[in-house]
Amino acid sequence: MPYVLREPNGEIKAIYQNPHDGVEEELPMNHPDIMAFLSTQTGTAATLLDLAESDMAMARVVEDLIELLIMKGAISFDDLPEAAQNKLAKRQTWRGSLDEALASFGGGKVI
Repeated sequence: MPYVLREPNGEIKAIYQNPHDGVEEELPMNHPDIMAFLSTQTGTAATLLDLAESDMAMARVVEDLIELLIMKGAISFDDLPEAAQNKLAKRQTWRGSLDEALASFGGGKVI
């Protein structure tokens, strides 16, 4: 997780990979303040924002791929490490809850 230096008004002034002189606040890469800072930057910072957004999309691709491999019988859910099983089960529960909520409003499936 990156470390941030803030302006007196609270906006992020700089982002560091490691703690830096007086910079101790650590935020997750997808924190709204970091996303806002990166969206105003060009070059490397803009690329970091693109990568962060891509990471979220790729996580869903990997999740779908695992689900497909399990459905096809190529792997078993039990073959996955326990931590991965827990994360996948949580996400399935959350998506199932959203599916139910959307269905009550006549909506479609959560993707």
